Amino acid sequence: MDFDLKEWISRIKSLKDIPRFIAFEGIEGSGKTTQAKLLGSFLKKCGFNVKVVRDPGFTPLGEKIRKILKSEVNIDSVSELFLFLAARRQLVVDVVRPALRKGIVVITDRFTNSTLAYQGRGRGLMPETLPMLCYIATGGVEPELTFVLDIDPEKGLQRAKKRSESEKSKEDRFEAQDIQFHRRIREFYAELAENSENVFIIDSSQDIYSVFADVVSKLYEFSKEKF
Repeated sequence: MDFDLKEWISRIKSLKDIPRFIAFEGIEGSGKTTQAKLLGSFLKKCGFNVKVVRDPGFTPLGEKIRKILKSEVNIDSVSELFLFLAARRQLVVDVVRPALRKGIVVITDRFTNSTLAYQGRGRGLMPETLPMLCYIATGGVEPELTFVLDIDPEKGLQRAKKRSESEKSKEDRFEAQDIQFHRRIREFYAELAENSENVFIIDSSQDIYSVFADVVSKLYEFSKEKF
C-alpha cells in the first residue's frame, strides 16, 4: 500500500475522534514495539497528545518487575502471572487511567490479551479464573482498539534472536519456549480477532512501513465507523 503521509494526516484530522486507548499484541518478533512508536509519532503529527507505554514497564515498579522477568531467575508460572498483573495494575493506576481522563491517546505495547495468550493459552494456566484476575488488575480499563501483528512463529523467533544478538542480550523466558508454545499463542490471537469487533490482524511479515500503512488504514476505518 502506498502511504502518503500528508494525505493520511489529513484523513485522520477529518475524523470526529479516534480510540483513546490502543494496544499492540503479537508473538515474539512481530514488531509491536516498532509499530507502537511509529503510530505514536504519527498521531502527534495529527495533533493528538499521545503517550506510548509498555506492559510490563513504564512505572518504577513495572520496570523493576520487567527486569526480574527478563532475568534468569527461576519463576514459577503462577508467580510469573502475578508479577505481570502487578505491573499492569500499577501501569493503570499511575499512567493509563490518569492519561485517559485528560483525553490523552494511550498506545500500549501489550496489555491484558498478552496474559490471556501467554499465561492462559500458552501455559494453560487457570483458564476459568484468569479473565477475572485480569479484570481485577485493570479495573475494567481495556483498549478500545487492538492490533495483532501476525507472523509465522519461526520467522518471529528468528527476528527476536537477531534483535537479542544485536543488543548482546540472551533470549528471554518466552523466546526460549518450544515452537508449540508460540503456535498456541498465535492461535489464541487469531481466535480473538475472529470473535472481537475491535481486534484486527495485521500481516507483520511485510516491511515495516507496509505494516504501518495497514495499521493507519485500519485505525481510520474503525474510527470512521465507530465515532
